[in-house]
Amino acid sequence: MKRLIIALLAALLLASCAAPAEAPSADDYEVYYAAVPGWGDGGNAIRAASVHVEDGASLDTAALAERLVSALLEPPEEMGLRSPFPAGTSLQKLRVAGGRAAVDLSEPYAHLSGVDLSVADYCMTLTLTQLDGINAVRITANGRELPYRRTQLMTAADALLSGVEDVPRPIDVSLYFLDVETGELRAQQQSLALYEGQSRVSAVLDALLRGPEGDETLRALLPADFSVLSSRTEDGVCYVNVSSAAPLPEDEELRALAAESLAQSLLSLSGVEEVQFLIDGTAAPGLTVPASAQTAPAET
Repeated sequence: MKRLIIALLAALLLASCAAPAEAPSADDYEVYYAAVPGWGDGGNAIRAASVHVEDGASLDTAALAERLVSALLEPPEEMGLRSPFPAGTSLQKLRVAGGRAAVDLSEPYAHLSGVDLSVADYCMTLTLTQLDGINAVRITANGRELPYRRTQLMTAADALLSGVEDVPRPIDVSLYFLDVETGELRAQQQSLALYEGQSRVSAVLDALLRGPEGDETLRALLPADFSVLSSRTEDGVCYVNVSSAAPLPEDEELRALAAESLAQSLLSLSGVEEVQFLIDGTAAPGLTVPASAQTAPAET
């Protein structure tokens, strides 16, 4: 029944079609930097930049983490961003074990405090926890913990400290992508950065368009220029207003899977029990996907 509902939605959205978005390179990673005030939109304190790591997919987790930390400590190539760490900060040692990354930096890091320390810690944590095998980060300076930090072990979900204006709030979601080996949808757990003024639906859609993280067997299904007109959540129902001209893959089965991937991903949001699609603002009869229609559980 669920597949029939999603197939009907895909048929209604077929007015304009586009090829599926290309999956990002396996060697491209997100490195989180401090934003220079006055640059870009929204005034966010932290922004991610895509960094290419040569042969990154072939490196073990610790070696790849070292490459990303090195990029984070250097001035970024993108205008409007800066490294959140003091000049002269270097990586002393990095070890990955038990899902945790222990990062030891040189003395200049110990001079950070307040908001500057929070931003630096958050950049490091978000950068490293995108890697498989790293769920939490501990940062020291010359082997010593910073006693005035509120927590020593940081995750993408709790690294955000109160009082940091415009720093994104993390949300945990299950994003559904195509498993190229089975031809079915498979969930991938991700922690997304929700910026001020950004809706959860928008954050999920952006993440689906970016594609899966660190898994070459998963493929994004939504075309790069796909978007929704509006969304709202009331009494556990997430209403998603889609244009009848929204582009979807030409292949009928891929269209159905693309629409289903969006619905199932939204159902993973806390407080969302149903997803109701609207076409150009008008409710489409039967296009309600309940939480009980969830597919395979998310990866951990």
